[in-house]
Amino acid sequence: MRKFNLKPAEEVDHLMELISRVEDARKNTKQEEEELGNVPDEFLDPITADIMRDPVMLPSGNIVDRSTIVTHLLSDSNDPFNRQPLKIEQVIPALDLKSQIAEFLQSKRRKASSADAMEL
Repeated sequence: MRKFNLKPAEEVDHLMELISRVEDARKNTKQEEEELGNVPDEFLDPITADIMRDPVMLPSGNIVDRSTIVTHLLSDSNDPFNRQPLKIEQVIPALDLKSQIAEFLQSKRRKASSADAMEL
């Protein structure tokens, strides 16, 4: 954009700053997930392999993170598992799974903080 003067330098700088913040957040999330150790498969998004924060059930019966399916639906209006038409209104929150994941994460954090305290 700078090379062809498509945007003012200030806008390009803001965009570059945003990109940097997103990359940093992504790295931090990945590092946190790696520190969790062995995560049960049912807590992982089958598309991204990240820990789900807001799991939802699709009409096909598959469970994915809400952010994953929202991103998918921006470019494709079909269920990624069975290629049937899908609208975001059709997804159902998986509240039980969400609470299990939250419990798991809290447990891991408690163990990590108690291990850190023991090292001191």
